[in-house]
Amino acid sequence: MPERLGPYEVLQSERRDDYLSVARAASPAGEQGRLYWFDVKNPEARAAFFRFRKALKALSGLGVLPEGLEISAKPRRYYVFWPLFEAPSALPAKGRKVMREVGAVLETLRPLGYALPDLDLRLGEEGVRVAALDPLAEHDELEVERLGGRFLKARPSGRVRRPREVQAWAPGLILLVLGIWLLAAGSARYLNPPEFIVPELTGKDPRSALEEVRDMGLKVVFTLASEPEQPRDLILEQNPPPGTRVKPGRSLELVLNRPKDGSVPRLEGLPLPQAQRTLEEAGYLPGPAASGYSEVPEGIVLASAPPAQAPLPQGEPVRLLTSSGSAPRKTVLPDLTGLTLEEARYLLSVAELRLGEVQTLPAPQPEGTVLAQSPPGGVELDVGSPVVLTVAGNAEVLLPEQGFMPPPAPETLPEEPAGPSPTVPPADPAPGERIVPIRVPLPTQGTGKPVHVRLVVSDENGERTPIDTFAQGGSTLEGSVRVKGDAKFQLFLDGFPYQQWTSRAP
Repeated sequence: MPERLGPYEVLQSERRDDYLSVARAASPAGEQGRLYWFDVKNPEARAAFFRFRKALKALSGLGVLPEGLEISAKPRRYYVFWPLFEAPSALPAKGRKVMREVGAVLETLRPLGYALPDLDLRLGEEGVRVAALDPLAEHDELEVERLGGRFLKARPSGRVRRPREVQAWAPGLILLVLGIWLLAAGSARYLNPPEFIVPELTGKDPRSALEEVRDMGLKVVFTLASEPEQPRDLILEQNPPPGTRVKPGRSLELVLNRPKDGSVPRLEGLPLPQAQRTLEEAGYLPGPAASGYSEVPEGIVLASAPPAQAPLPQGEPVRLLTSSGSAPRKTVLPDLTGLTLEEARYLLSVAELRLGEVQTLPAPQPEGTVLAQSPPGGVELDVGSPVVLTVAGNAEVLLPEQGFMPPPAPETLPEEPAGPSPTVPPADPAPGERIVPIRVPLPTQGTGKPVHVRLVVSDENGERTPIDTFAQGGSTLEGSVRVKGDAKFQLFLDGFPYQQWTSRAP
């Protein structure tokens, strides 16, 4: 997925500094240009951005910028998109007209510290155009003049003027000026204005800042910025920076925080990615997106919180609700217990449900009878949901014949049970007692785990548990139990009743 910076798709990265990224990019309309993206997180980055913006506004007044140039100073979206301008280079300049236009550009940028090498100048049909400007370049005034002096001299209002021929009256004029200076020697304040050091003004309110510079004779200019996270009317940045030595009459620019109270754009009906880009372009943060069933196609925005047109300061998050598509149809699960497996299968198909796992449990009911179901009957389910059934399987219990019987010869089980073997009573029973042999095939478990087998016997001697062990599913549990009088046997597998029978005394 291509990298994006705000609404722009990055085509090729050209430069990355601490807080500036420069890249070839494409606008949402498909126009290509150079994107200057500022990560404004400290005073240095803020000062660099506003200095760059001020330079572009000054150049815009000259009419030398290409059409479509976009400047954004919204929270977390400080950038300049500079459309490509294809034209021959204006350098080396040919003709006085081109030299004067280049000089006008340099004269405009001189107070901001930009010089000729920082510019990409092109010669279009309507004259010189600025195709690029290095945002972080900065030179002192002497260096600016040295680098562009030839063009500055060509400008009638430039500070560097050509020497004129000495007129006959020049010496007299010089004497007159000298005399005036001598007469005003005592007014050194006016001839040598004092210098002041610019104080730290960021973080203060306008009234306090004006009080501190009131006696310096500076021209204070306020510009506005929007930082919702900072207090209103707080000075965010200043130019010149603190510690700069200035003379009266110098301009002092103060950036004042005035958070913009916008309104949430209308997002209903937009795909989620487009709605998120619309929020970013409006200065808001896309919040978490929830979803819900709707007849609207999947992924389309249904609503926003706050709703459309609601007043909201820029930089705040906006949550979105998107469509998950149409809700699945519902059906009611019938009660299937007591039916055969085939009857249950048929009713499930009528209810537009499908048969899931079928578990077999030994039981006295006919083989294939539904003993239990999951979920239970009467529950509302999505169409096509699976239903798990438990059905009765084969269970064989061999009851002993009446009378006394010797215990059977021990046999080896197919797999050794995990617990102890059933208790074998002594060979000689007491008077009135008899030996009852036990032989029960255990059902096969789909999981392959051992089965917990517990046999409870009730006779004249009371209730007891002669067998409490584990055995492998599919094996046969064999043994013998000594009883007195009529005996009732209850066999439990994994805690569930499996079989019960009665052996009556002879």
